[in-house]
Amino acid sequence: MQQRSPVQIAQLYGSVASALVGGVVAAYAVAESRVDDFSFSDDGLTSVVITPQWAGATAAVVATVGVALLHRWGRGGLASVFAAVGALVIALPAFVPVSASISVTLNAMGASTFLAAAAYPTKSHRAAQIALALGVTATTLYFGAADLWRDRVARWSLTLPGDTYPVPSTVPVWILLAATLLVAGVALVARSGQETDDVDTRLVTLGVVLPLAFTALYAWLGSTSTSPGSWVTAVVIAVAVTVALAWRLPQHDARFILAGLAIGAVSISSISFSSDWTWAVPAVGAALALGVAVGWKRPMPQLGLGLLAVTALSGLLDAALTTVAYVFVLPLALGLAVASCMPVAVGAVASGSVLPFTLTLFSVSATFLDPVSQEFGWSTAPLEEHGPAAVTTPIPLTVLAATATIVVAMSTIHLKRVRTAVVT
Repeated sequence: MQQRSPVQIAQLYGSVASALVGGVVAAYAVAESRVDDFSFSDDGLTSVVITPQWAGATAAVVATVGVALLHRWGRGGLASVFAAVGALVIALPAFVPVSASISVTLNAMGASTFLAAAAYPTKSHRAAQIALALGVTATTLYFGAADLWRDRVARWSLTLPGDTYPVPSTVPVWILLAATLLVAGVALVARSGQETDDVDTRLVTLGVVLPLAFTALYAWLGSTSTSPGSWVTAVVIAVAVTVALAWRLPQHDARFILAGLAIGAVSISSISFSSDWTWAVPAVGAALALGVAVGWKRPMPQLGLGLLAVTALSGLLDAALTTVAYVFVLPLALGLAVASCMPVAVGAVASGSVLPFTLTLFSVSATFLDPVSQEFGWSTAPLEEHGPAAVTTPIPLTVLAATATIVVAMSTIHLKRVRTAVVT
């Protein structure tokens, strides 16, 4: 049996590790950059550009453009440059003073450039695409687990005159260095296999238009001072635009984009972990791995999305049941849904994976719909502690809307499959 060369080993296994690490680092950087007082700002454009919505939208647009550029004109060397530049931008606050307001945009641009580099070697590589998607989505959904290992530094945009209140790097420099060596090294030896004209403009359009549309909806109808009626209107429009743009894509690409929409909707309730119950984190990992294993051998995207709908709907139930759903059912559903949808185009992997933090109507805006939250300027959603975790659930209307969004995604996937079968 012929022994594989180091380059072949890197191409076979390195892209999986690179994709996973790149997805985790990028998603963590975006989530960590959140400004603590963004809901207090009402200064025109500034009130938007310091929000999690702006960070997610900026990251999504830059990642889309980066992926398109790499697969249109790029080679492994350029992807390695992307990784190095992205990491340098993320680490910049560790070397020069950067205010919290500026770091939101700066960090999003760095994270998305890094993500584009990690996505570069994943073309037609199912395992690597699964790793990238799960790295981004799982980190976004379970970001609360980071509190077990680090004390988050507060990030304030509102400061005294002359006080810029510099913030640290969202990701420790030593982690960025190790991640950059991995991502850049794998990209350098990767064979893209991508022809110069092999860029789907429909995917680029979706990857740019959706984040901009979501940001406009957030500013117009879905900000932290919105009413329930306006919020529901924003959700309906956001879902309609996503479905319309996804419908124009090939079946498999559309399916993952809609799966990303469903994953974003399930973030309607958030979870954090108690330091006394760190075993719950390995339990999440085990459930995630089980979902991937099942989806790898027998793809069942509809079942995965169905479990996501059950998880979202559990927000209406007792705290114990909601906790069980988000600790055990959600990771199982996430792994199953993502693994069942792959492989797809690289642009679809990038755009679908970032939807959970690109569309913040569920994860951010919904938590401010309670009247007390709007009066005091921060979320007062009930924090229900049960055993190993604490689950934050907004008002029932938002839970129903999130569940309905997942059902719409499931129905659209079915209709797209039926239509494709009829046409062919």
